Amino acid sequence: MQKCKRFLSVILCGAVLAVPAHGITLNTNACDNPTYRRNNPDKCTDKSFSFATTGLIAGGTLSAIGAGLAILGMSGGGSSSDATPVNDVSIPRPSTQYNYYQVGSDVTTTQLTAIKSSADYIRNTAQYDEIRLAYSLARGFTGQGSTIAILDAGDDTWHGTKVAQVASGPISPDATVNTYKITDSQYNFLSYDEIGEIINSAKNTNIFNASWASTSIYAPDIKNRQQFEHLTSAGFVSSIVNQATKNDAIFVWAAGNSGTSQSSGLSALPLVVPELQGHFINVVAWDNETQSLADFSNACGITQQYCITAPGTNISAGYSTLNGTSFSAPIVSSAVSVIRQAFPYMNSSEITQLLFTTARDLGEVGVDAVYGHGMLDLERATRPVGTSLVPISETVSTPLQTATVSGTIGAKIQSADLELAFVDDFGRAFTTPLNNNIRIKNRGRGFDQLRQSTTQNATIGNFQIGLRHSDFLGANGFLGTDNQTQISYFATNGSVSLGDLELFQRTEFGISSPNASAESIISNFSDIYTTSIKLGARTGDWTFSVATNDAILSGTMTMHIPVGKTNTGTLMFRDYTMDLTARPAIEYSVAYKNLTATFVDNPYGTDEFYVIAKTQIKF
Repeated sequence: MQKCKRFLSVILCGAVLAVPAHGITLNTNACDNPTYRRNNPDKCTDKSFSFATTGLIAGGTLSAIGAGLAILGMSGGGSSSDATPVNDVSIPRPSTQYNYYQVGSDVTTTQLTAIKSSADYIRNTAQYDEIRLAYSLARGFTGQGSTIAILDAGDDTWHGTKVAQVASGPISPDATVNTYKITDSQYNFLSYDEIGEIINSAKNTNIFNASWASTSIYAPDIKNRQQFEHLTSAGFVSSIVNQATKNDAIFVWAAGNSGTSQSSGLSALPLVVPELQGHFINVVAWDNETQSLADFSNACGITQQYCITAPGTNISAGYSTLNGTSFSAPIVSSAVSVIRQAFPYMNSSEITQLLFTTARDLGEVGVDAVYGHGMLDLERATRPVGTSLVPISETVSTPLQTATVSGTIGAKIQSADLELAFVDDFGRAFTTPLNNNIRIKNRGRGFDQLRQSTTQNATIGNFQIGLRHSDFLGANGFLGTDNQTQISYFATNGSVSLGDLELFQRTEFGISSPNASAESIISNFSDIYTTSIKLGARTGDWTFSVATNDAILSGTMTMHIPVGKTNTGTLMFRDYTMDLTARPAIEYSVAYKNLTATFVDNPYGTDEFYVIAKTQIKF
């Protein structure tokens, strides 16, 4: 009696003898050999092979793993699958996709046009537009620093070569892509233990791509870890857990090409091995022509909480047109490398959750059993998500909202042309021009005149000492300061008469110690020295005057500005001190009796004109 061995290449198990990829000695130069043609269609003249429909390794080359897993399942008493052909169930078509705000607000049309005009992009325009690739490229993210391990039939086979080509294509051209052969010289799968050893040997790898799947055991058939290890091997599972937990790696797995409502049994790993949650992405294939799930693709099924959709039809690579979840998977693997480069301080759980959160919803609203979280979207994944916060320190932050500032400090901030970092819901740091987030507010000198803001003073002859409040340094939001700064001042008043004409003057020198709020990036003010000068003339009921108010003679303001994050996620700040000395606003006033009209020439903000009428009511 023939004895079965728990190998991926289950050629010794009788029921699998019919699998054409096994038990055949391959002549690597013979295109008339069906297995060779299937694995090397680019080298043979017969290009009629349809990878999506005839192959059984998710993308379609090798079938042994599926049959092997099915044999082991039967020998181990596994339950029958409840997966049904997709065409036999009602699969919702995509709903109207949401209009997302701020799409590409930082990217110019010129940048997008240049990227979309490249030959590599044009070859797969429809597929790349589905995942909005041009935006992540325009933002400068190319996967640099990531290493993708392709666990496949090897770069001496068509399937292994094409999966690697997709992974190293325009999505992440600067990622390192290494291929690991998990079949022997006759293209039989190695044992699960041997594959586990290969996985463990992939040093410095943070992304693993598996474009192969079981074809007769589906995710609902896997009930627990013990069963999964029995169907595969404990060493295989341990190797995946080891890379995930010790090296924070992410495993991207093809859902399979059986056209059923449930993904392959191998995609069930996180359901029975909790340590892999946040380290595993299951991928189903999208048909951009029908705008629905590809007819060959398994649906997400019970893996929907960690499942995503990516293009999987008519993908051009070399001289081949590719169809299959085999090629959807490396698209997602490349996307993971893009996020790792863009935000190197994000861990795997954060990266997978980010890709799920930013995926465009398809089918039923929300996460569903067909498309999972929806379509991979690199535009949304590389821009801020949720509430934007300005870090004040490592522990304090405030919402990023347009700050209203007085022209006195607003003009200085604008002239410095600074960059400000903020963080989103995922703690990712982004930068924005500080000037885009401030609005200069005129002081409103008319209201100051009405308020007559002096609080107390003492007058001795022509000399005056007092305290008053001014909003000349007022600001709110993440630049918050005291709206009313107290000024201690010393003033001289004088006048001289020339017949019916009276000339007068007032000169004031002040000192203040402004404060910023606890939630402001303004960290400190020096003592601020000011002067206010008014010169005028009176004749009869008419008064004419020219004045400068609260002109800063000397003083500085220091801002503790967040500028980004280090590769380890530590916030970085820069202290920027600016001199507040500036040309003052000039006020030109004309008064007749109790009516005053004033024009304020502002060197910042907008000019002002106001009219004040004063009267008394006696009872």
